[in-house]
Formats: sequence, structure tokens, C-alpha cells
Amino acid sequence: MRSFSFVLLLLIILTTDKLHAQYEIMFSNNYPPYNYLNDKGELVGFNVDILNAIKDIYKTDIQITSGEWNVINDALNSNKIDAIGGIHFPGSFDPNFIYTRSAINTSHCFLYNSKFHNKFSLEYIRTLKEPLIVMWEHDVLIHYIKSINPSAKFLFITNYTDFINAIDREDVSGLFGQRICSMYYAEKLNKDYVEPLDHRILERSMGFKVSKEDTALAAILNNGLEVILANGEYQKIFDNSLAEYDKNSNNWRIYFKYIVLISGLILLVIILLVVVNRVLQNRVRSKTEDLRKQLALNSQIMEELEEQKNKAEESDKIKTAFLANMSHEIRTPMNGILGFAELLKNTDYSSEKHAKFISIIQQSGHRMLDTINNIIEVSKLESGIEKPIIKEVTIKNILNELYNFFHPEAALKGLSFVFKETDSTIYQPFYTDEYKLNSILTNLIKNALKFTKKGGIEVSYALHNNYAEFWIKDTGIGISQDKQATIFEQFVQADFSHTSGFEGSGLGLSICKGYVHLLKGHITLESEPNEGSTFYVRIPNNINSQQLLNKTTQKVIPEQSILEKYNILIAEDDEISFVYLESVLEDIIANLYRAKDGLTAVELAKRTKVIDLIFMDIKMPQLNGFEATEEIRKFNKDVIIIAQSAFTQENYKQRAKDAGCNAFISKPVNKQKLLALISKVIKEKVNF
Repeated sequence: MRSFSFVLLLLIILTTDKLHAQYEIMFSNNYPPYNYLNDKGELVGFNVDILNAIKDIYKTDIQITSGEWNVINDALNSNKIDAIGGIHFPGSFDPNFIYTRSAINTSHCFLYNSKFHNKFSLEYIRTLKEPLIVMWEHDVLIHYIKSINPSAKFLFITNYTDFINAIDREDVSGLFGQRICSMYYAEKLNKDYVEPLDHRILERSMGFKVSKEDTALAAILNNGLEVILANGEYQKIFDNSLAEYDKNSNNWRIYFKYIVLISGLILLVIILLVVVNRVLQNRVRSKTEDLRKQLALNSQIMEELEEQKNKAEESDKIKTAFLANMSHEIRTPMNGILGFAELLKNTDYSSEKHAKFISIIQQSGHRMLDTINNIIEVSKLESGIEKPIIKEVTIKNILNELYNFFHPEAALKGLSFVFKETDSTIYQPFYTDEYKLNSILTNLIKNALKFTKKGGIEVSYALHNNYAEFWIKDTGIGISQDKQATIFEQFVQADFSHTSGFEGSGLGLSICKGYVHLLKGHITLESEPNEGSTFYVRIPNNINSQQLLNKTTQKVIPEQSILEKYNILIAEDDEISFVYLESVLEDIIANLYRAKDGLTAVELAKRTKVIDLIFMDIKMPQLNGFEATEEIRKFNKDVIIIAQSAFTQENYKQRAKDAGCNAFISKPVNKQKLLALISKVIKEKVNF
């Protein structure tokens, strides 16, 4: 009997020893904030906290040690340890090891000094001439940077301290390195002006690399990661260890949202495994209630995902309709332009038909330009590069111009078109972005005219010291209740079917909403089908005391006629644009000079003292228009320089002003507008 008891006791000891097998996992000791030695010599960091959380769940005796990368790799290859933590997964897995699910994704990005750069983007890097980029020595991503800007120069470093300190050099355009590590060292070195660009490159998975023989350990790590993702422990560790170095990212919150969807199934598998092992029965009981709650949460999330799926399918339908509409909106005016141009080229017509065909070509060109401008404006809003440029505006002048512009179209359609002011109480200047306010009102009036066949449009407004209000009311087709919630989204029209008969890209109201938000205002809609719609817009007055203090009265200069001849220099590398500009200006040209690049323009301006007027294209070889203007202003402060460019962003107009241009006109150039601009600049003789 004693012998039997001894054997039974021995079996129990051996079984217990098997269940509590010892594992050793090593981390690199110098990869903060993922895993590193703190000031006390303790191994800490995100990956270490993740492993400790898994240990607490399974009560598994795992020894955690650290060392240099070459040491821990040799230890795993020689089976001295069971696994390595915090390792980036290779492109193809080594069959001699087991790779767990990813614990975190890492990425590279650009970093910049916010003291030197107010705006920093990939587009900014692309436009710089020979930017100096700091990056790690032997970093393969040098090819990525050269693909953005082939003229880029590089400063290579070998440690994070030198890497971050390089940001203080004024000749450095930016840094390029591992995002979270870089921000960790920026905080450590007290450089709170180091900012990351949210555009992420080379996203890689980081997790555990386990010896092929330790399948049980790999299962514990994989299941443990699932559990802490589901119960919220992972998010707590992320928030404590990494969140402050990854301010602009919410990738893990999105990732967590989808992981929860399958966490119930994973937890059910864990329960089955735990029940088989009677040693873990007590722990199963303590987790059962949590599982029930998690299943209820999964059910709720499934419903939310189904709703999102339906929205995504609806969005795809709208985008498909939009693409078809875009094809129509581009091909239709192109048909008008190319078709009637071909008729004019090959057939003789009466002067009346000749004029009619030219009018159709012009209308088609304006329609296609409107479509392209809408797409560009939406692109700028989505990319976040569009910023308001606040200055004093006269709202009544804007409204008068809009009335004069749209009244003929309304009259042609037999619609009443009324502007009226109500309850205005303003006695100080109004400051906002004139271009964006004009665009908001233009799109809303266009929208009203487009969808109104009878009745009329009424534009009411009220101006106050702190804000301006606008009501655009029409008697058009109206908008059904189910579409009112999405009418301000991209690609949406009140009627977007193939049989609607309404032309347009469906982007106008989306642009309105984007610009209203940029100006910190708000926009609402009231509408009934077949009765009409009323759009309400409220824009705040962005005036401040300093603007009032600095407000000066513009100097009035006597008018002067431009009906005389001038010595004109046209700096334009495009032959068609030059010929067109030469034709537009032929009535006021005394002598014409032409430069095909910025350097030649500077030399001609310096050599030819009699030049009165310079038309400066922005995008040219040798020197661009900004650089050429700056050079000319060094020796000639009086010559009138008018910048012309296909770039229409407000920041280009501001750059032209800063370089020394007197005015700016956007391509395509309208003859009447250009001659009016020349007259205005010559009369004023001051910078715009």
C-alpha cells in the first residue's frame, strides 16, 4: 500500500512539473520605448508589459532576460532560450521557427522642426530644391525619398541622439526614421517642437519568434495576445507606453474594433482547452462571466459592422455613379470643344454660325473648367492643405458681384432672382476668407439655379458685428428627407440618376460644407420635395483688436489710362500660352520681349531698362517665377510684375506677393479680366 502511494505521489509531481514548464524569453536591451533598460537597470517597455500581462493570465513561469541583438539571436539559434520578443517579422518566415501573431505595427515617417516650418507635407518636400534629409546609415528607404524628390541630399547618422539633435540645423529640411522611437528620443531630449508627419511608410509587424519545439509557448503567446486585446488590457498598455509618442495615430483603436469581432470565438477555444486541463478549472470559473459579457458585446459589434457594411455598399454605389457622371462631365464639354473646332477647321460657315460655334466652345470650356476646379478643391480639402486666409472683406460687394453674375442666367430661365438685406447691425470691419466665402455662396446659388425650373431664388442676408448670416431659398425640386443627411457628402446630388437631366459633379455642396467648417461656421438645410429648399449659412467675423489697430486707409491714386503702348516682357516657357498672351496684349504692345526660363527673364530685365511690364509664369526652368521676381526686385523696384500660373491655391498668390509681384492672375487667362487687371495695377502702382 505504501509502495502504491509513493508511485501515485511521484506521478502527481511529474504531471505538475510538466504543466509548469520553465520558459526563457529574451528582449533587446536598447530599443526604447518597446524594450530597454531604465535608469535602475530594469528591463521595461511596451513588449515587456505585454509579456507580463500574458504571464498573469496563465500563471506561467516565464523567465524574462535581455541582451544585445547578436547575443539573443545566437541564444535562440543554439536552443539556449525558447523565444525572442520585440522582433520585426521578415518578409518570408524562417521554417525553423514559429512566429506569433503581431503584437504591434511599427512604421517610418518624416519629422520636422515646427519652429522652422509652419506647413510640412510630402508635397512640400517634393517642391524643395535639394532638400537635406537626415536618416539612418544604410537605410534602404533612401530610394523612397529619392522617388519623392530626386534632388534630395542626405545626412547619415548612427544613433538616435545625433538623429534628433540634427533637427535644430537650419539647413536640415527634415528627418526620416522610425516614428515612435524618434518621438521617444525627442521627448527625452526636451525637443517638444519635433513634429511627425502622419504619412506612414514601411509598416512592419513586431511580435515573438519562438523555437520550433516550443509549440505550447507559441500557443500561450498567441492566445494571450487575443485575450488582452479583448479585455482591454492591451489598450491600457499601449496608452501607458506608446500613445504619447504616436499622437496622430488611431490605428490600434481601429484594429481593436475589428479584433473584438472574432475574440468571442477565440475565447471559446481557450475555454475548451482550459476545461480539458483540470489544473486550470478554477481559472475557467473566474473568466466565465467575462466571456458572457464579451459575447453580448460581440453581438452589438456585429450589428454595428452590418450597419457599416450597408453604408459602405451604398457609398460604393454613389461613387460608381459619380465616376460615370465625371466621365459624362468631362467628355460632354470635350465633345463640344473638339467637335465644333473640327467643324470650324474643315468647313466654311456664315459669320453668324461661326460666332455661335465659338460661343459653344467657350461654354464647353467653362463647364469643363468648373468640373476640374471642383475636383481640385475637394482634393485640397481632403488632404488638409487648404487653410483660410483671413483679411478684411466687403460682403455687400461680394453679393453685388454675385447678383450681377447670376441674374442674366436666372432671367434666361424665366426665374425671379432677388437679393435682400434683413436686420443688419454692423459697425466694424468684417474679416474672413473672401475666396472661400465667395465659393460657398457661388456653389449654393449655382445649386439653386440648377434644380429650379420655375418660380425663383431669393438670397437673404444679415450682417452683424460678430457674424454674417445668409439664406439661399429656391422653389426647385427639393430634397427628400432620406437624402438630406447625405446631401453634403461627396458625389451626392438630390437626383443622381442617369435620367435626371441635371449636369454637375455632385461636389459643390461638399465643398460648401468643407469651406464653412474651415471658417468655423455652420451650414444647415430645410427642404420639402417639389416645394424647394433653404440653405442657411452662418460665418463668424474673425476680427481681432490688433487688426482694428493696424487698419489703414488705402491711398487713392489718380486714375490713369492704359490706352497706350508699353514695353512688355513675357516670361513663359509654354509656346501656346505665349502665343495666346501675345495675341491678347497686341493692342498695348510697343516692344515685346520673350524669355523661356526664369534666368533669361532676369537677364533681359537687367539688360533692357525700358521694360514697363513683366508677365511672369510661375513654373519655369532654371529659375521659377518666384525666384526670378526676387532677383529682379534686387535691381528694379518699379517695374510692374504680374504673376500668371495654373496653380490657383491662395498660398501661391501669397508667395507671389511676398516675392514682389504686383498682381496674380490664374490660367486660363481671360482677356477682359487681364486688361482690367493691368489697368487696375497701373492706376494704383501699389502691391496688391
